[in-house]
Amino acid sequence: MEWKAAEDFTRTGLDLSTISILDVEVPHIKLPIFPGKNVTVIAEVIALDYLLKHYGYDAAKEFSKRLETVYCAKDKKKNAKRAIDYFEHDFE
Repeated sequence: MEWKAAEDFTRTGLDLSTISILDVEVPHIKLPIFPGKNVTVIAEVIALDYLLKHYGYDAAKEFSKRLETVYCAKDKKKNAKRAIDYFEHDFE
């Protein structure tokens, strides 16, 4: 898929979406890929992430928890969702 500045991309990996192919729900991952990127490595990372989730380890949730712990420890007055908001609105 080509990069479109007006389109909304999830950057954290916390939102799960699926599509139905022949009545089977499969994960739908939408990535903007630029020319010159190694698509094979990207596909392997997506597959590994799927396997980890299948076996009960969600790397995105774990990373989010660790970020919230660090940010909340620094300043307990701020909203714990600050890190998620930052990464959701981080565009290249």
